[in-house]
Amino acid sequence: MAELPVFPAFVAAPEIDERFVLPGLGIEQRLRVPAAATGGQLCLVEQICAPGKGPPRHVHSRQTEVLRVLEGTFELEIDGAPMPAPAGTVAVIPPGRPHAFVNRSAEPGRVLFLLTPGDDLATFFARLSALLAEGPADPARLNRELAPFGFAITGPPMA
Repeated sequence: MAELPVFPAFVAAPEIDERFVLPGLGIEQRLRVPAAATGGQLCLVEQICAPGKGPPRHVHSRQTEVLRVLEGTFELEIDGAPMPAPAGTVAVIPPGRPHAFVNRSAEPGRVLFLLTPGDDLATFFARLSALLAEGPADPARLNRELAPFGFAITGPPMA
């Protein structure tokens, strides 16, 4: 049997969180466990979405995403199929599956998601934030710039 890689234990204290605001999307990302802390095995991100907001439809080419709704009522879409996602909902989204979600609550909502492998989400979110700060998003340019991260926009945010 092959030996499994082992990474050291990591405790993410509240002051260890990196924050990234995504202009125009109504989203704030909080990187709770960076991939570097797990040898690239995974990363953990908390996302705060304003009412009626969420990411555009997108796909991760090499990552599995495990998403848990912490607060609020969301609607989730996987492969074009919408479904209600109240607090407590957990979704496992394999690589290559287009997905999106939107906060249907009147208050900000919170989602926690784990991506594996972790990749360098800090660099990804910093680049995405900078691109969105330049003005209205051009999906073709975003896809060119973010392709090295295995990420592609497949459609607009959910309405």
